[in-house]
Amino acid sequence: MKITLKDIADDTGYAISTISRVLRGSEKISIETQEKVLSSAEKLGYKIPRNGDNKSKGYLNIALVASGFHEGEFYSSYFNGLNIAAANQNSRLFLFAVLNHKKGLKKLLRELSYDYFDGFVLFIPELQRHDYEKLASVVSSKFPIISNSLIEDPVFPTVTFDSYSGGFLAAKHFQNQGYKKVGIILGPENRSESRFRKNGFVDYIDQRNDMQITWVCSGNYEFEAGVEAFLKFKELKEKPEAVFASNDTMAAAFLETAKKYNFKIPEDVALLGYDDLPHNMYTHPTLSSVHTDYEKLGNATIKALFDCLSDNNIKANLLSFVPVSISHKESS
Repeated sequence: MKITLKDIADDTGYAISTISRVLRGSEKISIETQEKVLSSAEKLGYKIPRNGDNKSKGYLNIALVASGFHEGEFYSSYFNGLNIAAANQNSRLFLFAVLNHKKGLKKLLRELSYDYFDGFVLFIPELQRHDYEKLASVVSSKFPIISNSLIEDPVFPTVTFDSYSGGFLAAKHFQNQGYKKVGIILGPENRSESRFRKNGFVDYIDQRNDMQITWVCSGNYEFEAGVEAFLKFKELKEKPEAVFASNDTMAAAFLETAKKYNFKIPEDVALLGYDDLPHNMYTHPTLSSVHTDYEKLGNATIKALFDCLSDNNIKANLLSFVPVSISHKESS
């Protein structure tokens, strides 16, 4: 049976004229009323028209919703890679920055899903599984969402870098360079990709009889954490020969602070970061790093979004990894 505006009116108690104005996208209706009407329409199976039929025009509008923005190259590299991939696949990417994922994120996604957008890409590393479950409860299951943030048990299809292999390759690189005693500067413990980087690094060394981890330092991906890490390193009586920093920001801070104290890299300690950001080519010495290709991440992400829109039976808990590699420069 075809669902009509009267069915939605009967379900919500609003007049048919109000229902019609909400579904036409009128901004003169309260948010509370809009949400009740749209929820009812979705529940009853009424096909909700969005502003513009983008697929028929030959392109898709994609909303990238991301958090944690700060000055530096990571987010610009990430957005640039996804933007290039979207353009190459006849899509347009729109960035929405979230300052606090606990305030307004559900409302934002709900509103965007009834606007000009055909799907979302989420990059909000702070989210845990229960946060994703809350988001899933307010956005239609027919509206595609792809996450670029790693969690062990995804709620939405997730496309992200292979952080475990990144840590594994970092340790293998040190072994290939002849380093026996190594250290690691960790990322935030509450971030899945940080734990994966650590686990890959530790697992590789645990398989070796000729290598050992002699120093582990806590970190949080911030520049100050890299500075503090070097100051702690400087006081060690027995120092590791090589240090893996879980991101380039901490690695660069470690490198610059080492130079202030007349430590030579890699002669006194070799150094490897993670992300291979453009500034690594301009440090002195140049900074070795685990290379992450953001355009490849973008291509895989946009493809997954198209698969969802094409109803290719993509599983909600799909976890797809983009390979990483070692970019060997002067610091190691």
